[in-house]
Amino acid sequence: MKNLFKQYIPHALMTMVVIFVICAIAHRLSYSSTYMDPFTQALNNFYMTDTYLQIMNSNSDEVMEYNPDVVLYDISNCYSRAEIADGIQRLHDLGAKVIALDVIFGPTARDPEASDSLLRVIQRCDNVIAACRMVPFENTFKKEESFFVKETGCVEACVNVDNQSVRNFSKELTFGDTTLSTFVHEIIRMGYPEVYNMWEKRTQELELINYRQTAFDMIHISEDLYPEDVKDRIFLMGDFQDLRDFHDIPVPIDGSRRICGTKIHGYSISTLTMKNRLIDDMTDTHALILGIIVTFLFCVFFCWMNEAYNDYSGFLSTSIQIILMLTLVFVSGYLFVEKHYNVKLMYALLGTGLGAYAAEIFYFIWLKWKKWLGEKTPDEFDPNIYK
Repeated sequence: MKNLFKQYIPHALMTMVVIFVICAIAHRLSYSSTYMDPFTQALNNFYMTDTYLQIMNSNSDEVMEYNPDVVLYDISNCYSRAEIADGIQRLHDLGAKVIALDVIFGPTARDPEASDSLLRVIQRCDNVIAACRMVPFENTFKKEESFFVKETGCVEACVNVDNQSVRNFSKELTFGDTTLSTFVHEIIRMGYPEVYNMWEKRTQELELINYRQTAFDMIHISEDLYPEDVKDRIFLMGDFQDLRDFHDIPVPIDGSRRICGTKIHGYSISTLTMKNRLIDDMTDTHALILGIIVTFLFCVFFCWMNEAYNDYSGFLSTSIQIILMLTLVFVSGYLFVEKHYNVKLMYALLGTGLGAYAAEIFYFIWLKWKKWLGEKTPDEFDPNIYK
């Protein structure tokens, strides 16, 4: 016990310093050296949730859930605004709860009468949500929106998603000085008041999309509709063949890691509305604290093992290192699947992985320093001194 506070803990703290230095150097080099890009990308793309969702989807054919509330309304190969206007009117008349247009209608059209027809339908229907999009323009952002929004006062929402793998959704998106409500936020506000109130009370800025494979009804605009097909359902209108609206996702859905943006919105809505889908995310601060605690405990153990059982320290410390990392992954997986809580392990696994290497660096420097001062080093001590 005396050596614990006199030697092992101080040495563990110095090992932690070495770990911080290694991370700082790697972080600094990532800004100035392209050869460090793979290292940086690996850290940025480290998400244990991807693995858990893949495991959950591995037997999705047997346990795939069905969301009866959301319908994917396909307008692919339909280029007539008059036909689209007629489709929106039919949905409204048959009792659709929300008609969300994940398509932007530009200001020009070959047929002005068809555009006027679409505008008049939007004016009559009070359950339509129009999409808008922010695109980079010179040193700022430019807003793209449908031509009818200002004149009709239609509810508008932003459909921007991440450029890389789409993992999260939020209530709002900010572009410079402009903050817009998101597509999913407005759909939930209009279609699920109770869920909306619950969501408003949550403090998480980003919600993790639960990509647990889900079946949605898909109806093409040309198909016949009946009241039972439409009543009290959310209709997400989009072009499901437009490859420009396909985005990467972290897990395969129907055998592909690229799916239509409209379908991603469907998964985001399902995350909020279906049972046991919403996931509480550990904050970055708590993840850093967890990482420091786990790394420190491992460093104390390694220092004790290295100094007390030097002959076996390599084998034992490596074994414990592997066991500790696997235990962290197992516990994290259990909490994610059973308790719907996402433990962020990046810092803990990074610190544990670097712990043994950092300790070797510390002991090398420490022994060299003691020899330079003319002091005895552990290899010159009585081998039983630590026992």
